[in-house]
Amino acid sequence: MATMCIQVVLTITLLCLALPAQACRPFGSYEFVEDEAGGLWFTEGDNNAVSRLAPDNSVITYKLPTPSAEVTSLARDGKGNVWFAENEGAKIGRLDKAGNIVEFPVMFGLPFKLIVDGNGEAWFTVWPVHDHTGTSGEHAEHASVPGIGRVDSRGKIHFFPSSEGQPTSIAVDMRNQVWVSAVSWGDKGKKNTISKLARLSRDGKWHVEATTTNSCLTNLLTDDEGRLYFTDGCRHTAGYFSAKGQAVEWKLPGDTNIQQSALSKDGTLWFTDRNHLGRIDHSGKVSIVERNENGDQTLAVFVASNGDVLYSEFYNYNINRLKSSGEFVEHLVSIDERHDSREVKQGESCRIEFGARIASKAEMDRKRAEEVKSGHFKPDGFGTEKLAEQKCLMCHDNRRLLLARRSDWTNTISTRMHTIRMQRNVEPLTAEETAKLIRYFNTQYGLAH
Repeated sequence: MATMCIQVVLTITLLCLALPAQACRPFGSYEFVEDEAGGLWFTEGDNNAVSRLAPDNSVITYKLPTPSAEVTSLARDGKGNVWFAENEGAKIGRLDKAGNIVEFPVMFGLPFKLIVDGNGEAWFTVWPVHDHTGTSGEHAEHASVPGIGRVDSRGKIHFFPSSEGQPTSIAVDMRNQVWVSAVSWGDKGKKNTISKLARLSRDGKWHVEATTTNSCLTNLLTDDEGRLYFTDGCRHTAGYFSAKGQAVEWKLPGDTNIQQSALSKDGTLWFTDRNHLGRIDHSGKVSIVERNENGDQTLAVFVASNGDVLYSEFYNYNINRLKSSGEFVEHLVSIDERHDSREVKQGESCRIEFGARIASKAEMDRKRAEEVKSGHFKPDGFGTEKLAEQKCLMCHDNRRLLLARRSDWTNTISTRMHTIRMQRNVEPLTAEETAKLIRYFNTQYGLAH
């Protein structure tokens, strides 16, 4: 199995900086993890940071050395280090308790979902890179190969290519075994799609334990009883494999399509399905939790050690908490009441035009408000907005694209969008379409000027 040794290219010591009120704010966080003191760590995409919400509701932010890194996943090891995946930065990061950030370049693809095993080593899923910008990249050697990466205790990165399909999630069980769900997409959307559940050894050997058709497994979770939970967006089901390998599966109502899931201590499976927060009990009964509706979509979900359920939303600047008492609490993160302010941080320009209504999660840039309402991109006189509506939504829905405060769209369109289209077996963008879209978004929606 191929093993790659890399040098740690950058170590930066960051002071614990309380985030200033005028800083660029993120869209909803991709993932949460808790520390021993009850602090909640979360990812911040557009703010390019990893942050911690303390029990006293204060927030500390650690800015990343790599601009526009797009942190998608994070986990903690036994020493208190926070590991995270930089999807568009193509790196794995590690933040220690003193505030030092170390980045490990991933030379064979784009990391997405990350876990840490009992040895303190980080494992992560890898998206292949498809660079349609017309330039050769550092990922060219492994441009078409999905797989799993591992950063060992010496900082060496190992890559284990997958012949079982594109890894969609990864988990480690109580016996320190690593489990991977992998999907081979069919030629008719969700039909003819094959999912495999596999154990992956430390030396990269794949052991397939289950195969299902018309299935797309993801969201693997393990408990202390040896159960391995999963969700299946193609079949609209959720369930678990017992320690003996027996499958228990629950049919979800309607077109429920779980975005993320989390386990509570009592075995309740909590989930977000884009529009709802819900839970599944031991008998498979599904309940949707009534919450304050604001037109936004739920994203990350996490169950804290005290039983509180936390979740994020795609476009909001807060963390939502459903307490065990049934009370809802919203943690607003750095509300900015200023208007027409502009700042540049780590190469990213963010235009802040939010007013008091941010607290109700309804305020957005006035220039884009009508576009977001209609879901249509602004015309450029060449019809590129139609191309964006037809092609780009395989990666991001149009609301996020319209709201994003990026200064440079090149990486998002030339790598991330190509990768997701490939995973879903959708015709790739041509080099001409890619160049046209990059020029369009950088001109119409970039904030570098």
